[in-house]
Amino acid sequence: MEQTNQAYLGLRQALETAANAMDPEIRAHSLRTGQRMETILKEMDRQDLLDLWNWGDLSPLNYHDMGKIPGEYGTGHTEIGEIFFKRLHQLFNQKSGQATIFTSIAADICRYHHDHYGECQHESAKGRDIPLAGRVCAVANIWDHLALDGLRPCQILARLELQSGGQYGALNTPQLFAHGQLAKQVSFGFIHRVILL
Repeated sequence: MEQTNQAYLGLRQALETAANAMDPEIRAHSLRTGQRMETILKEMDRQDLLDLWNWGDLSPLNYHDMGKIPGEYGTGHTEIGEIFFKRLHQLFNQKSGQATIFTSIAADICRYHHDHYGECQHESAKGRDIPLAGRVCAVANIWDHLALDGLRPCQILARLELQSGGQYGALNTPQLFAHGQLAKQVSFGFIHRVILL
């Protein structure tokens, strides 16, 4: 138990140090994207994954742009974030199974958050080869960027709907992004077919 507590505190300190070094706007985007991912997973009725991936109050969903610098475009930062979490994995995996899960999911999210289900210019994998956490992050990441561009939720949904069947596979985008008032209007019946298994 002591080893697990030490691993938790060590991981927490490493994450706080790295997060504090991030550009504030990039950090805020990462947090919003993590919240959107959490919403998507809950709407998919996959609270079980959140329970498995999160460790106490730490969530691997909140760090997808770890290593990104302001003004950087492209996917170079994905490898930096992935390596960061793989190093943390090496440091803590012998001390705690939960640290192993947390760092593995965070590494996948960093690596795959630009890889959409269908064709993508930054693609390193596609379709079911992309880990679920990466697929969910890709969708949440695009949502936040479009929202920052000033699009309202209904406009974002329309834009993403146009890419359904290609960049986002066969997914039904309104179901993935519905929340608040939209959630009351949408049925989530076939999310499992689309993104999960």
